[in-house]
Amino acid sequence: MQTELQVLLVVQADDVVIHGLEERLVALEPRIRELDIKKERVSEAIERTSAAVETEEKKQAYIRDKIVEHRELIDRNEAAMDLVKTLKQATAAAIQIEQAKLIVSSEESDLLAVNRRLDECRGALANQTTELASLEAAQLAARAEVAVEKAEIDVEIVDARSKRAASAKDVPAALLSRYDRIRGRKRVEAVYAMRGMSCGNCDTSIPMQRRHLMAQSETIDLCEGCGVLMYYVPG
Repeated sequence: MQTELQVLLVVQADDVVIHGLEERLVALEPRIRELDIKKERVSEAIERTSAAVETEEKKQAYIRDKIVEHRELIDRNEAAMDLVKTLKQATAAAIQIEQAKLIVSSEESDLLAVNRRLDECRGALANQTTELASLEAAQLAARAEVAVEKAEIDVEIVDARSKRAASAKDVPAALLSRYDRIRGRKRVEAVYAMRGMSCGNCDTSIPMQRRHLMAQSETIDLCEGCGVLMYYVPG
């Protein structure tokens, strides 16, 4: 026949196993969260780069239109040169042609700069898109792996809780209720063996009379220092 202490320690051992399994479940979450953070970071970079590509494309289109406009102006002025009848008119037309050519030259230089920036942005966007696809593939694989692990742990938890429920039937109801209340304070364990003359959890010294009673009757007592249950272990 097992004593109250023995059956309670069996329940506590079951609870420790369940706690470990629950911690394994919690530990799965950061693995997915880390991938989510990386994916979000790359997605934000893609948005910024896409916006930059759109801006540069608008600049590119605008400059190209202006170049066409100014080249047409040059062509009209050059054609008009054949029709001028005075030196003054010819001089004015020549000045307009030279000014338009300078503008076109400047615009072509601007267009080259825009084209370079656009190529850089498109290259960066392609790399970021590839990285995002890689992260999404990795995330799918990781989620599948985590799902398998979670399912396995869930089965283990069900089995462990079933075993714990069976073990708890052997513990007196009042003692089990007391134990559960103590564990409910976010404790992994609620029952500790005494360490010499002190509580095995907080080292609070236990009076000799209480120690003697615990030793003689295998009584489970409450530590006034930390509130856990204690039992005496013969030295």
